[in-house]
Amino acid sequence: MAAAEEAWAELMKASFGMVNTGVLVSEMMIASSSVVGARMTIMGNAARSPADGDYTEIGGMVLEKVIAFSKVGQALVDQWSAMLIDASEQARYLGSSVLDGRPLGARDLPGLAERGLAHGTRMITRTMETGGLALAPVHEQATVNARRLGQ
Repeated sequence: MAAAEEAWAELMKASFGMVNTGVLVSEMMIASSSVVGARMTIMGNAARSPADGDYTEIGGMVLEKVIAFSKVGQALVDQWSAMLIDASEQARYLGSSVLDGRPLGARDLPGLAERGLAHGTRMITRTMETGGLALAPVHEQATVNARRLGQ
């Protein structure tokens, strides 16, 4: 019973995390809009007067995206690696339970069910968290740029 209650609590926590990710998406879209507007002005000024262009800002646009999306890739690899490790540990546990030399009995089922529920909950909540982990570096860069360019 405690495992089921813990599973529901973890699922609710992950659900609130998904709501927060939605808020961050909205913030990022608003920030991106102001950044695009400011940078269009910077690029327009550079096109009209090449000697006075802000080439530091223009040149940094590509680099910051490479860095942000590299962080996204690393966050996804870390999350997927954790999920694969968890799945392989669960498979190893189930395999050793079946192959330990004795048949599974009724007394083994509650432990297997509890462990299976915990594993399934971790897999679901990690999947639910993945969007927020992938969004975080891009959101951070967009909001930093919006604050900096808004001055």
